[in-house]
Amino acid sequence: MKMIETPSGLRDLTGAQAEKRSQLQQKVEAVFANAGYQQIVTPDIEFYQTYARAYASLKESQMYKFFDQDGQILTLRTDMTVPIARVAASKYRDEKPPFRFYYGENVYKVRQSFAGKRNEVRDCGIELIGEDSQSDPEVLNLADEVLAALGLSNYILEIGNSDFFRLAARLCGLSKEDTDTMADLVDRKAMPDLHAYTGSLSLSDAQAAFFRQLPLLSGKEECLEKAKTLCFDSRLEAEVERMEDLGEMMKRLDGAGHIAYDLGKVPHLDYYTGIIFEAFTPGAATAILSGGRYDDLLKKFGRDLPACGFGIKLDYLLDLFPDTEQKIRRLRYPKGQIEAALQKAKQLRKDGPVMLEAADVEQMEVVL
Repeated sequence: MKMIETPSGLRDLTGAQAEKRSQLQQKVEAVFANAGYQQIVTPDIEFYQTYARAYASLKESQMYKFFDQDGQILTLRTDMTVPIARVAASKYRDEKPPFRFYYGENVYKVRQSFAGKRNEVRDCGIELIGEDSQSDPEVLNLADEVLAALGLSNYILEIGNSDFFRLAARLCGLSKEDTDTMADLVDRKAMPDLHAYTGSLSLSDAQAAFFRQLPLLSGKEECLEKAKTLCFDSRLEAEVERMEDLGEMMKRLDGAGHIAYDLGKVPHLDYYTGIIFEAFTPGAATAILSGGRYDDLLKKFGRDLPACGFGIKLDYLLDLFPDTEQKIRRLRYPKGQIEAALQKAKQLRKDGPVMLEAADVEQMEVVL
């Protein structure tokens, strides 16, 4: 008999796994609420045009698309940032920022090859809308607090800055096509191809050396010192110093050595505009948390506000924690006495879970 299965990249969560994810979400959301963020819930389904408006280069192959009764293209949301930007620019258009939102919803992306990722994940995060880069420490510190609240002790919160790469590309006079190609090579750390590509451009030796070394500028403070020696312009060095100041502040707030840097982080160049960051922990095949600043997104929906946020993917954390089996008492009762058993169970459930079990017994009894 052929088994009934879920679509590719999706899975069922039952019992201990479902309970574990629910408990993790409660811990995360408690941190957000305690920091003054308000919950927001948006539909699973958005107009395709909403995402087309948000992204300069939309990856349609990663979207679940279908049609409504009027023939308009709909999509399952691929993230929560775009829907929240839509809400902030429309429903809150007459209200004064800043806006602090938190969420805990499923998001959907079609993955051609999983590599530790799934097509549906529970995404919990925050968006701070209406505050400029002076608020970056608040967002980073909240990410750090969430990871600590989950009981993770050996994670790394890795900070980068998309402006660092963009500024270097502008100073070199690179075209958009060359910039996009270079960004892809740096992001994938494709060193041989990057070396060859920089050699094909009209770059000085110092400029070529900068881009060739950029994917390797990751780690602790020493990578920032290395970056300063590679900067071919004082404005690039100023960006490194700003990141150094931010990192020093975070180290004072964190105090546990979780902060690291990666100046080669350059993904989503049409999305992020400043800091970008990810968190990694042993046992997880991919980043468990990601976020950054996106100051240009809301203007695409008609309201020009800076913003920064992050999301943590709970499904990537499930295997890092043991299943906790909930102890449920059983109320065994004589067959035919269901009403009396329900009355008894109602009293017993004040002290914890109780399930009913009809049995060949003479009187009711509670067992584990």
